[in-house]
Amino acid sequence: MLGLFGKKKNQTSPTGTPPGNPEPLVLSKLQEITGTDAEMYQSLSRLLFLDPKKITTSLEDAVSQATTFESAGNKTRAEVWYRIAGGIALSRGDAESARKFFEKASSIAGDRRPEYKTIASRSQDAVSLARKFYESM
Repeated sequence: MLGLFGKKKNQTSPTGTPPGNPEPLVLSKLQEITGTDAEMYQSLSRLLFLDPKKITTSLEDAVSQATTFESAGNKTRAEVWYRIAGGIALSRGDAESARKFFEKASSIAGDRRPEYKTIASRSQDAVSLARKFYESM
Protein backbone atom coordinates (compact mmCIF):
# COMPACT_ATOMS: atom_id res chain seq x y z
CA MET A 1 0.00 0.00 0.00
CA LEU A 2 1.40 3.40 -0.93
CA GLY A 3 1.25 6.19 1.59
CA LEU A 4 2.14 9.83 1.44
CA PHE A 5 4.95 10.67 -1.04
CA GLY A 6 4.80 7.24 -2.69
CA LYS A 7 6.50 5.39 0.17
CA LYS A 8 5.28 1.99 1.13
CA LYS A 9 3.47 1.93 4.43
CA ASN A 10 4.40 -0.67 7.00
CA GLN A 11 1.64 -3.16 6.75
CA THR A 12 0.75 -5.28 9.71
CA SER A 13 -0.65 -8.75 9.92
CA PRO A 14 -4.10 -9.43 11.41
CA THR A 15 -2.38 -9.90 14.79
CA GLY A 16 -1.05 -6.35 14.61
CA THR A 17 2.60 -7.30 14.13
CA PRO A 18 4.82 -6.22 11.25
CA PRO A 19 5.54 -8.92 8.67
CA GLY A 20 8.75 -10.86 9.18
CA ASN A 21 8.84 -10.23 12.94
CA PRO A 22 9.24 -13.61 14.72
CA GLU A 23 9.02 -12.15 18.24
CA PRO A 24 5.25 -12.56 18.67
CA LEU A 25 5.65 -16.31 18.23
CA VAL A 26 8.20 -16.36 21.04
CA LEU A 27 6.04 -14.17 23.23
CA SER A 28 2.94 -16.23 22.52
CA LYS A 29 4.92 -19.31 23.65
CA LEU A 30 5.75 -17.47 26.87
CA GLN A 31 2.10 -16.46 27.24
CA GLU A 32 1.11 -20.08 26.78
CA ILE A 33 3.58 -21.18 29.46
CA THR A 34 2.63 -18.50 32.00
CA GLY A 35 -1.09 -18.96 31.40
CA THR A 36 -3.25 -16.45 33.25
CA ASP A 37 -0.39 -15.13 35.40
CA ALA A 38 -0.11 -11.71 33.75
CA GLU A 39 2.36 -10.37 36.32
CA MET A 40 4.79 -13.23 35.73
CA TYR A 41 4.34 -12.99 31.97
CA GLN A 42 5.17 -9.26 32.02
CA SER A 43 8.21 -9.84 34.22
CA LEU A 44 9.63 -12.76 32.27
CA SER A 45 8.95 -11.10 28.91
CA ARG A 46 11.23 -8.28 30.04
CA LEU A 47 13.92 -10.31 31.79
CA LEU A 48 14.37 -13.65 30.05
CA PHE A 49 17.18 -13.99 27.56
CA LEU A 50 15.71 -15.24 24.30
CA ASP A 51 18.84 -17.27 23.59
CA PRO A 52 21.00 -17.76 26.68
CA LYS A 53 23.66 -19.55 24.60
CA LYS A 54 24.53 -16.19 23.07
CA ILE A 55 25.38 -14.64 26.44
CA THR A 56 29.16 -14.41 26.47
CA THR A 57 29.61 -13.18 30.03
CA SER A 58 29.82 -15.58 32.95
CA LEU A 59 27.67 -15.27 36.05
CA GLU A 60 30.78 -14.60 38.10
CA ASP A 61 31.88 -11.78 35.79
CA ALA A 62 28.40 -10.20 35.84
CA VAL A 63 28.36 -10.24 39.65
CA SER A 64 31.89 -8.84 39.78
CA GLN A 65 30.92 -6.00 37.43
CA ALA A 66 27.78 -5.28 39.47
CA THR A 67 29.60 -5.10 42.79
CA THR A 68 32.40 -2.99 41.32
CA PHE A 69 29.96 -0.46 39.88
CA GLU A 70 27.88 -0.48 43.05
CA SER A 71 30.87 0.24 45.27
CA ALA A 72 31.97 3.00 42.87
CA GLY A 73 28.55 4.61 43.22
CA ASN A 74 27.48 3.97 39.62
CA LYS A 75 24.01 2.67 40.42
CA THR A 76 22.74 2.54 36.84
CA ARG A 77 25.50 0.21 35.68
CA ALA A 78 25.26 -1.83 38.87
CA GLU A 79 21.54 -2.34 38.25
CA VAL A 80 22.19 -3.46 34.67
CA TRP A 81 24.83 -5.97 35.74
CA TYR A 82 22.62 -7.35 38.55
CA ARG A 83 19.86 -7.70 35.96
CA ILE A 84 22.24 -9.63 33.68
CA ALA A 85 23.36 -11.83 36.58
CA GLY A 86 19.71 -12.51 37.44
CA GLY A 87 18.95 -13.41 33.83
CA ILE A 88 21.88 -15.82 33.74
CA ALA A 89 20.69 -17.38 36.99
CA LEU A 90 17.19 -17.81 35.51
CA SER A 91 18.61 -19.50 32.43
CA ARG A 92 20.68 -21.83 34.63
CA GLY A 93 17.70 -22.75 36.79
CA ASP A 94 19.23 -21.26 39.96
CA ALA A 95 16.27 -19.83 41.88
CA GLU A 96 18.28 -18.67 44.90
CA SER A 97 20.76 -16.68 42.79
CA ALA A 98 17.95 -15.24 40.67
CA ARG A 99 16.21 -14.09 43.84
CA LYS A 100 19.39 -12.55 45.24
CA PHE A 101 20.38 -10.68 42.07
CA PHE A 102 16.92 -9.39 41.26
CA GLU A 103 16.55 -8.22 44.88
CA LYS A 104 19.80 -6.27 44.46
CA ALA A 105 18.62 -4.80 41.14
CA SER A 106 15.28 -3.94 42.74
CA SER A 107 16.91 -2.20 45.68
CA ILE A 108 18.78 0.03 43.23
CA ALA A 109 15.91 0.61 40.77
CA GLY A 110 13.18 1.10 43.35
CA ASP A 111 9.67 1.22 41.92
CA ARG A 112 10.85 1.87 38.36
CA ARG A 113 11.22 -1.85 37.65
CA PRO A 114 8.41 -3.85 39.30
CA GLU A 115 9.47 -6.94 37.33
CA TYR A 116 12.55 -7.28 39.54
CA LYS A 117 10.37 -7.57 42.66
CA THR A 118 8.10 -10.12 40.98
CA ILE A 119 10.99 -12.40 40.05
CA ALA A 120 12.72 -11.91 43.41
CA SER A 121 9.60 -12.77 45.39
CA ARG A 122 8.62 -15.69 43.15
CA SER A 123 12.01 -16.94 41.98
CA GLN A 124 11.12 -20.64 42.20
CA ASP A 125 8.07 -20.12 39.93
CA ALA A 126 10.13 -17.94 37.59
CA VAL A 127 12.86 -20.58 37.25
CA SER A 128 10.28 -23.30 36.61
CA LEU A 129 8.57 -21.24 33.89
CA ALA A 130 11.92 -20.20 32.39
CA ARG A 131 12.95 -23.86 32.19
CA LYS A 132 9.72 -24.71 30.34
CA PHE A 133 10.26 -21.76 28.02
CA TYR A 134 13.84 -22.74 27.18
CA GLU A 135 12.89 -26.39 26.67
CA SER A 136 10.23 -25.31 24.17
CA MET A 137 12.73 -23.31 22.09
